[in-house]
Amino acid sequence: MKAIVYNVSPVGWGTCKWLKLFWPGCLLGRLNGLVLREMDPPALPGSDWVLCRTVLGGICGTDTAIIAQRQPPNSLLQSFSTLPMVLGHENVAVVEQVGADVDSAWVGKRVCVEPTLCCRVRGIEPACKPCRDGQFGACENFSADGAGSAKLPPGTSLGYCGPVGGSWGEYFVAHVSQLIDIPQQIPDAQAILTDPLACSLHAALRADLSKAERVLVYGAGILGLGVVWALRAVGYSGKIDIIARYRHQGRLAEAFGADEAIFLPSGKRERFEAIAQRTGARLTRARFGNYMLSGGYDAVFECVGSESIIEEALKWTAARGQVILVGTGHGRGTDMTALWFRELTVIGAYGRSVEDFAGRRVQTYQLVHELMLAGGADVSPLLTHTFPQADFKEALSVAMHKGRHESVKVALRF
Repeated sequence: MKAIVYNVSPVGWGTCKWLKLFWPGCLLGRLNGLVLREMDPPALPGSDWVLCRTVLGGICGTDTAIIAQRQPPNSLLQSFSTLPMVLGHENVAVVEQVGADVDSAWVGKRVCVEPTLCCRVRGIEPACKPCRDGQFGACENFSADGAGSAKLPPGTSLGYCGPVGGSWGEYFVAHVSQLIDIPQQIPDAQAILTDPLACSLHAALRADLSKAERVLVYGAGILGLGVVWALRAVGYSGKIDIIARYRHQGRLAEAFGADEAIFLPSGKRERFEAIAQRTGARLTRARFGNYMLSGGYDAVFECVGSESIIEEALKWTAARGQVILVGTGHGRGTDMTALWFRELTVIGAYGRSVEDFAGRRVQTYQLVHELMLAGGADVSPLLTHTFPQADFKEALSVAMHKGRHESVKVALRF
């Protein structure tokens, strides 16, 4: 099979760190560890696993952050992945082959594979407490090298663990528990949005918005747009503002139910003044251009992950409000004064789980499919570009330059 493999060396990484200042294209090639090559399809790790043939493989912001070197060299996420790896965890696939303990009725079915490599997938018994409670996104065994019947190395999910492959390859393997049958009414172009929308939906359900009158979504990429969609889909009726960078993002946000897309000025003071004016908050200034608000939004969904934006999200939240961290950032150097001084609640949101929704327990992927079919906002416009696997460098460039190409979700097609 053909697969896009990532296997960067320290020398290659360091060279590209310098060279990208003059030649950004170096990030998309062999020097940065990225290559399209022929390899054998991954073997089934156990009799309860299946082989999947990729139909669409989504390009996630976490993938581009790795390739663009936006994670620091000492990122903790390195401990939860194994090189070499075939990237890609967002997927639409068809089951091609099943292990001896899997019902053969799965063969030929169109599926989304929930990518998390949790205790059940690894064959670890007894499972950790989060997995026993259905919170498999918070599994405590992502770095359990070789533990369990599958004997997998570290890796949080499909695409970050060498032996299972990823959806940037023609084939990958999955545990039967990861298979989510796609309803016939949902076309491939919508089904590929299942994972990012599930991450956004999980974040929306992590928050307690029962008393929140005004919410800010900071960032209008796929996660931020997904949060707007999810909030309206689950019945939130309060005011939603969203901070967008590009006009096409603002148009989509308002189509999904945001009350207004905000385009902030670049100056720090002007940004704080704009939010203060919108929310009726009072601006407080300290020395050396440090600012905070008294007042602000009842809840802020931070969907970017950069240090400066995490800090602004904290400072633009009203006392005893909630900050939901959705973006995959590290936030080092962030001024944490607002956290304790305003008694904020900070909630992390990662991946998906079994959700408590409308009096029942339901897997996030399945709930996304139900909401897609419920007649709300059409999510199809979120998939803006698809490319054949051979054109992966162009696909990555489009995904990494959203303003230039008006891109949201970019996918590889097989």
